[in-house]
Amino acid sequence: MLPFTIRKLDKRYHAADIPQHPTRLQACSFFFLLGGTVLAEIGEKGYLIKPGELVIIPVGQYFSIKYFDRSEGYMGSFSPGYFGEQTLEMNIFKRFDFLKVWGYPVMEFCEARAEGIARLFERILEEHASSSGSEEIIKVYLMAILLEADIVYRKSAEENFSENLNSVAHKFLDLLFGERQIKRNVADYARMLNVSPNHLNKMVKRLTSKSPSHWIGEALMKEARMLLRNTDMPLGAVAESIGVYDQSYFARLFKKSEGISPSQYRSMCKKGVRPGD
Repeated sequence: MLPFTIRKLDKRYHAADIPQHPTRLQACSFFFLLGGTVLAEIGEKGYLIKPGELVIIPVGQYFSIKYFDRSEGYMGSFSPGYFGEQTLEMNIFKRFDFLKVWGYPVMEFCEARAEGIARLFERILEEHASSSGSEEIIKVYLMAILLEADIVYRKSAEENFSENLNSVAHKFLDLLFGERQIKRNVADYARMLNVSPNHLNKMVKRLTSKSPSHWIGEALMKEARMLLRNTDMPLGAVAESIGVYDQSYFARLFKKSEGISPSQYRSMCKKGVRPGD
């Protein structure tokens, strides 16, 4: 997969390359509409995207395009390592909540900001298409778009959720997808956050439409994929590392999540093909 891609959408655009069945990419995908509409399914929710809206689909999130009509704008992707390990003193995947799999993927801009975003995308497209284009200039403009998106995202979060909701639910998700060892029980996280399991369940569902148990399962599968991809650990040891002590049960869980068995996933990765790419 290329570190960065961008193309222009216009009314003549053919949808052959747009995933019409659930796809999970190892890159952040984005599209910004100037005209028309797009019906997208991201995770388990449907979104009708309108002009002036930017969609950013995080690494590893399932998505598909169900329908588009007279769509104009820009679409593309960038890999997790595109900006390097550190950007503006911190990793962008830690800085921006909309780049996390639990974040809300749609940012709506006012007319003035949308015009500015469109100019940035057009400048990126020109630089990317030029034989003498600068990767550093592209990164600067793309970072400007992400910073604009973050302003809109944070304002939307403040308007839709109380400070307590943001605090509890975000802390849970940051703990879960951070570098700490993953715990299998919701009660363990509730204890760490000094709230009841019921309260944690309610707050996380209100923010993400999914339960803490669902996110724990997602985090465990993410860890399993990493181990299968980057180590030669036996399948039983991979299963035990995420707290599943029955290898057959682990295989069933993995296939339900990924659509293929753990051994098939590892085999494809060794051939240089990541499932979902």
